[in-house]
Amino acid sequence: MTKSLRPGPRRLARELALRLLFQRQLSGGSPEAAIRDFERCFSPEKDEENGLEVAPADFQGAWPLAQEFFLGVCAHLEGLDEAISQASEHWSLRRMSPVDLALIRLAYFEMLYREDIPPLVSLNEAVDLGRSYGSHDSGAFINGVLDKLMPRDSPAAKEAAKDVV
Repeated sequence: MTKSLRPGPRRLARELALRLLFQRQLSGGSPEAAIRDFERCFSPEKDEENGLEVAPADFQGAWPLAQEFFLGVCAHLEGLDEAISQASEHWSLRRMSPVDLALIRLAYFEMLYREDIPPLVSLNEAVDLGRSYGSHDSGAFINGVLDKLMPRDSPAAKEAAKDVV
C-alpha cells in the first residue's frame, strides 16, 4: 500500500488560493462572495464527495492563509497586473492561461508583500504548481515572467546572483 504525501499547510494554502483566484477570474464577483461560495461548495465538511481530496483538518489548517493570500492578491490586483503586463513581453493578460496568470499574481504578491516568504520560494512554488495545474509550458512561462519581476534587492535575489558569478 502506497502512502500519498500530503502537502504542507503553506503549499495547500497556495493551492486553495490558486483555486479561489481561478474561480474569481472566470466568474467575477466580490472577493468575499468568492470565498463564501468556495467554502460552501468545497469545504470537506460540506462537500460530500470531497472533490478536493483534502482532510478536513488539513483544509481548516490551510484555509485562513489561503484566504489571506487570495484577499492580498485581490487588494493589490491593479498594481500586480500592471507589473505583470510590463514583464510579460508579447503577452497581454487576456492571452495568458487563467491558471498561469493566477499563479503569477499569487507569487508576485508574495514577493512584494510577504516578508516571511523568500521571493525565490514563491517563484519555485509557482513554477511547481504551474507544472501540476497548468499546461506543458506553464512552468517555463511562469518562471520567465516571475524572474523578470523578482525584487533584485531582496536577500534571496542577491544570494542567487552570487551563485551565477
